[in-house]
Amino acid sequence: MSFFPPLSVADAIEKIDYNQYLLPAIQRDFVWSSSKIEMLFDSLMQGYPIGSMLLWRVNGKNTENQRFYGILKKYRERYLIRSEEVSTKNIPSFEVVLDGQQRLTALYLGLKGSYAFKGYNLAWKDTEYSIPTRYLYLNLKYKKNKRNDLNDSDDDRMYEFTFLKPEEILNIDEDNKWFKVGDILGIKGTSQLNTYFKNNNIICDEAQEILSRLHDIVHLEKLIHYYLEESSDFTRALNIFIRVNSGGISLSYSDLVMSTTIMGWQNLDAKKEINGLVDELIKEYGYAVNKDFVLRTYLVLYSDDIKFRVKNFSIKNAKEFEEYWKEIKTTIKEVFQLVTDFGYAPSTLTSLNALLPIVYYLYKTDRVEGFCQKVKYKKDRELIKRWLHVALLHQIFGGQAEGVLKAIRDTVKKDIQKGAEIFPAQSIASRLSKTNKSITVDEEFIDSLLFTSKDSRYAFPILALLFPHLDYKNRDFHLDHCHPISHFNEKKLKSKGILLTDKNKEYFTESDYFNSILNLQMLDGNENKSKNSKDLKIWINENNISLKTYHLPKEIDLVDFPIFLEKRGELLRKVLTEELTF
Repeated sequence: MSFFPPLSVADAIEKIDYNQYLLPAIQRDFVWSSSKIEMLFDSLMQGYPIGSMLLWRVNGKNTENQRFYGILKKYRERYLIRSEEVSTKNIPSFEVVLDGQQRLTALYLGLKGSYAFKGYNLAWKDTEYSIPTRYLYLNLKYKKNKRNDLNDSDDDRMYEFTFLKPEEILNIDEDNKWFKVGDILGIKGTSQLNTYFKNNNIICDEAQEILSRLHDIVHLEKLIHYYLEESSDFTRALNIFIRVNSGGISLSYSDLVMSTTIMGWQNLDAKKEINGLVDELIKEYGYAVNKDFVLRTYLVLYSDDIKFRVKNFSIKNAKEFEEYWKEIKTTIKEVFQLVTDFGYAPSTLTSLNALLPIVYYLYKTDRVEGFCQKVKYKKDRELIKRWLHVALLHQIFGGQAEGVLKAIRDTVKKDIQKGAEIFPAQSIASRLSKTNKSITVDEEFIDSLLFTSKDSRYAFPILALLFPHLDYKNRDFHLDHCHPISHFNEKKLKSKGILLTDKNKEYFTESDYFNSILNLQMLDGNENKSKNSKDLKIWINENNISLKTYHLPKEIDLVDFPIFLEKRGELLRKVLTEELTF
C-alpha cells in the first residue's frame, strides 16, 4: 500500500464521470444528510483537511466474478439511495474506493448531482411535490467574521452553503446572491473567473473573494489525499475494508455482515437480491424494513448465535444463505402478507422482530405455500394472530431483543422437533415466564391497556383482541368512540342537561377516560357509517345492537358516563384476561 500524490476535487469528479472511481459490492449505501454535505464544503473553504482515502487498483482481467458500482449521482431520500452496477468489461483498469465513499459521493452530489429530501409535513411519495430536487448553492454575500461571529453560532460554519430548489433563488433580495456550486466546474482559471465576474455584475470584493476561494478549492488545490492498494487479491481488499471501516460511525456490524454475504454468494448478486426484497416490501406494505431484518432472518433460521457478529457470517454461511435464498425470501414475503391480513400497518406494527418467530415456524414446518389462504391453516393463523397481538402489547422485543428472540426461536424449534402441529404459543409463554420478558397477565397490566389512548400505536392490537370477528384482511374496520368524542365539551354537555360537578368533572373532561379503550370499539364499514357521531343510546336502539357483542354495559346514557366507564371496564378486563392468557 502506497501513498500517492493528491488530486484536485475537479480531477476526482472527472474520474467519477469516466468510471475510474468505482465502489465494491461490499460498500454500504450513502447515508450523509444534506447539512453534512454543506458542512464538508464549508470545511474545504476554510482549509480544513477532510482525511485521506483508500483506493484499490483493479485490472479488468481480474474482475470476472466481481461486481462494481458507480458513485451515486442523484440522491432521493428513501427512493434513490443506492448506486447502480457498472459493467467493467470494457474498462481496462480502474480504482475501487475502500474508504472515502461517503466523502466522494458528497462532493459529487454538491458539484454535479442533486439531493432531494422530503418537504416538511408532506407524505412519503416519490414525486417532485413531496420530495423536490435540490442543488447546492453558495451565498456570495454571506461570510462570518471569524473573530466576532463564530462564538455566537451553534456551529463553526463560515460560509453559507445550502441545498435549494431552483425556484427558491428566483426571488433575489439585496442580502443574498446565490451561486450554483456546480457551475464552478465550468470556470477554469483566473481569466474565466474575471469574465464571469464581469458578465454577472459581481463587483463586491467579498463576493469575488468567496467565489475565487471556491474556484481554488475545486480546481487548484490538491485536496484529495489517498493511499493505493495494488494487490489483486480480493480477500485482502475485503479485510482492509473491514479494518478501516469497523470504527466508522455509520458502518454497523450488519454492514460488515453484508460485506461477507456479498463476497460469499457465487451465483446471485446478494446486494441486488437483498436490497430488491427490502424495496419490494417497502413498496408493497410500507413497513420500515432494511437489510438488517433480512440478515437477522438468516441468523434466526440457521445460526445458533443470532447476534450481529462478523464471526457468525463466514463464507460458508453466506453460501448456505444463497442456497436457501429463494425459500427464505418467499417465507418473509408470506409473513408480511399474513400480518397485513391481520390488519396491521406500519403505524401499528411496533416491532419487526416480532415477525421472526413466525418466519421461523412457517419455514421450518414447510407451511409457507398458501398459508395465508388455505382453510387447513385457519386455526394456526388465528393462534399466531393472537400471539402477535399479545407479544406486541407486552413489548417483549424492546431494548436488546437478541436474548428473548433466541429463547422464543429455541422453544419453537423444540416443539417442532416434538411434532407440534400448531404454533407453540403456550410453550413460548411458559418459557418467557422464566425471564424478565414474561407475557403473563396481572391487574396492573390490564389497567394500563384500558387507559391506552385511541392515538396510541397499541390501540389496534387491544381492540383487535376485543373484536376478533371483523374483516381485518380486507381492512374493513374502524376505531370508533362509543360515546362520540364531540360530546365531551362543556357546551355540548350542557345542551344535553349534564352539569359538571366536582364528582363527575374528571370523567367528562379528561381524555384519559373519553379517548381511551374504555370508550372505544371496533366497527365494520357499515356499522361505522350508521354510528357516525350519533348518541350511543340512539345508535343501539336504531340498529338493534347487541350489548354483549360490543362489550357494552346497560348504562349507556351519556349522563351515566362515569358508571359506564366502571361497568365497561369490568367487561373488558374479563375478555382481555382470557385473550391474553395462553
